[in-house]
Amino acid sequence: MGRVAIVSLMVILAAVISSITSYQVKPANYAKLIEKQKKFDEAFEKEFYVEHTKYVETGEQSERLQEMFEHIRQKPDMFRMEMDNHPLPYLTAECTACRALVTTYLTYRRVLGWDRDRIALQAASTCETLNILTPPNCLKIVNKNIDILLYIIDNRPSLTAQTICGIIFQSGTCVLEDPAFLNWSINVQSGGRPITASKTSPNRGASDLKIIHITDVHYDPHYRTGYNAVCGEPCCCREGQGIPANPADGAGEWGDYRDCDSPWKAVEDAVRAAARQHPDAAYIYYTGDIIDHGVWETTVAGNIVSMTRTYQLFRDVFGSKPVYNVLGNHENNPTNVFAPSYITQSEFSAKWLYDFSADQWSTWLPTASQQTIRQGGFYTVLVRPGFRIIGMNNNDAYTFNWWILYDPAYLQAQLQWVHDTLLQAEAAGEKVHILAHIPIGAGTSYRTWARQYRRILDRFWDVITAHFHGHTHADEFNVFYSLANPQHAISAGFNGGGTVPFSNYNPNYVVYYVNPQTYDVTDFESWYFSLTEANQNPNRNPIWMQLYSFSRDFQLSNVSPASLDGLVRRFASNPAELRRYWEFKVKRGDPFIAAGCDGDCLLNHLCQIVTNEANDDTKCNALAAIFRNLDDELFNEEK
Repeated sequence: MGRVAIVSLMVILAAVISSITSYQVKPANYAKLIEKQKKFDEAFEKEFYVEHTKYVETGEQSERLQEMFEHIRQKPDMFRMEMDNHPLPYLTAECTACRALVTTYLTYRRVLGWDRDRIALQAASTCETLNILTPPNCLKIVNKNIDILLYIIDNRPSLTAQTICGIIFQSGTCVLEDPAFLNWSINVQSGGRPITASKTSPNRGASDLKIIHITDVHYDPHYRTGYNAVCGEPCCCREGQGIPANPADGAGEWGDYRDCDSPWKAVEDAVRAAARQHPDAAYIYYTGDIIDHGVWETTVAGNIVSMTRTYQLFRDVFGSKPVYNVLGNHENNPTNVFAPSYITQSEFSAKWLYDFSADQWSTWLPTASQQTIRQGGFYTVLVRPGFRIIGMNNNDAYTFNWWILYDPAYLQAQLQWVHDTLLQAEAAGEKVHILAHIPIGAGTSYRTWARQYRRILDRFWDVITAHFHGHTHADEFNVFYSLANPQHAISAGFNGGGTVPFSNYNPNYVVYYVNPQTYDVTDFESWYFSLTEANQNPNRNPIWMQLYSFSRDFQLSNVSPASLDGLVRRFASNPAELRRYWEFKVKRGDPFIAAGCDGDCLLNHLCQIVTNEANDDTKCNALAAIFRNLDDELFNEEK
């Protein structure tokens, strides 16, 4: 993942990283390390501005500036990882880069009066210097985002580098301090059942409903079998990247582990396999990200073609069965940016996407849902008496949505609507499933937004029976704990993984068993195929297999928040069981298995399950205390 000048820094950072989410456990001396890092960052920031200004004036990079660029240069594996999964040394270098570069370019814009084109060319040059993309593609991605960023910067003169970097990173020396970004809230009505214990739910039964969860197909219309899978850019296997000299570096027939999205035949095979294997499924959930990772060259017209083709596939394959969709962060153009509804300029607004989605989803949703979809890409639907779905567009709270920097409080509106919808559901005696692309509470979920959502969940913990996520491409779950009573587990989030292998995964989908009276998830299972085996047999369809049946494989009576909380504590004292969970989470992707996962790695994945809000380490610290006391040589003490 690149860290480049105010435009390319923020754009590349957000747009081209992949999405595996984990968690970085902080060392015991973390506070001292941060104080030391703050002093380093302040000195680096000042020196970088001086050296970069000299470079701009002379056209020559000093030896010192070259050293500073080298310090902030991307690491080879950064593109593959969501920010949460970056080791602490990566995060500190990224934060240093963010502060130095954003401060420098804010000065160029606000003090020296640089115009749009000058900033764009310089940002693209820095992108090239840091080997983020090819020179033409650097300029493409900068030009796709620069007008939005400059509009925000020019209209928010009090916006500082500390706030910008604090929103993006939410950790280390890049922490959010601006009260305007920390102190907004929604109105939560009093009432509801008091939380006195962790939430339980029924065991799996013969009459349970089946729900298929598909997510993150990332269809790439430019994917070509045999083309370069080690192209050196954030997304490979594409026709414009040529055929490699070494055939082993060519893209596989059914996809590729190496930073590549999915060819259409793989998308279609996954959807048809799910329908064929589970003809008794009642509903289908799709939690976003149809569009590919070639973010430097996506277009509105191209996105519409890819989405239209995918939604039509759902209609063709599932017929009359309802498919409930939510938007992913890649669906808009540019990627990640979802402006407030009052921003009406066509070049900034996501209205095209909301109108398109309302039209496409009308196959499965009632007319009453149209208003909120066209307003902001979210909706609610009564699926059957007593059972309601809320489809959120929580991409607005993704920390790479630049519009948070413009007006963080605009996020209140959708959250307040969620609260009010839940209040009505409670009065009607309904239970609710929440669908959202970004895992709620993940490290790239804006912290203030996550805190307000936790207030909603505390109030409606007995109305919301489950959450369903995508985005990370990992087959994982998380446990939500009460904000007011953190010893109690009150909800769970289930991630569908993804049919895309980007990066190092095997494709999968998930099937849930849901109690037809309480609408609790009672069990779930994952289905996958080996990408290695499929590509070795390119002339036949992949062989889909069950990866796990969760209750069976972890010996649980059910998958209630209480049971999952108990399982997490078991993981903390049983590394072998935790390692098994990790193998399921990465879907036995061959590169992951070959690389392994040591004690620190396992602990990070364990903590990810229980972290509900950025920088809330309470649950993680308790589990780490148990895990690190194990006498099993799990940890590399030299780290």
